Amino acid sequence: MYVECYDEVGAQVYDTLLRHALQDLKLARAISAVKLFIDPRDALFIGVVKLEKASQPIYLTDMASYVIEDNVLKIKIENENYLPDLLRVLWSKEGRVNVSQPDRYKIEIKNPTVDAENLMIIDPSHELKRKVYDALFRVMPEGFRMTRNASEGNLICFMSSDEIIDEKWNKKFEEVIEEVKNM
Repeated sequence: MYVECYDEVGAQVYDTLLRHALQDLKLARAISAVKLFIDPRDALFIGVVKLEKASQPIYLTDMASYVIEDNVLKIKIENENYLPDLLRVLWSKEGRVNVSQPDRYKIEIKNPTVDAENLMIIDPSHELKRKVYDALFRVMPEGFRMTRNASEGNLICFMSSDEIIDEKWNKKFEEVIEEVKNM
């Protein structure tokens, strides 16, 4: 983890803020490299985070068995840990009124449209990226609304300012991205 700023005290403060945000969100082991570049004189904040590989997604077949009888998808819950997530996904895809739960271990859907075999319940990489953005927004100076996002793959790359971002900062943004890629 590295914070670059012309002001050493400011860099230490941002380092502390970042460490606290990562600790609060339980991200320490999910990140392999982080670099922040802050220049308060030009109102610029750059944050680049390199992520470790996330856990595998959880599919319906990982937590339940199912059959389709008379155009009704009948799901038998085998692992309740993901039941709230399953219901959230089914309500979103099928509509809450179409999802019936006769008891704790059964869910039924008449005329289902979902592909039960490939139904993803949880995508850990999506949740991990959401938490990293949350950490960056916690550290970013208040009022920095102009942003540029160059995230790709396992890199979260974010630049922001309280003014229109000057083209001269794109080079620094690319430098920080390359530096973190090679860490």
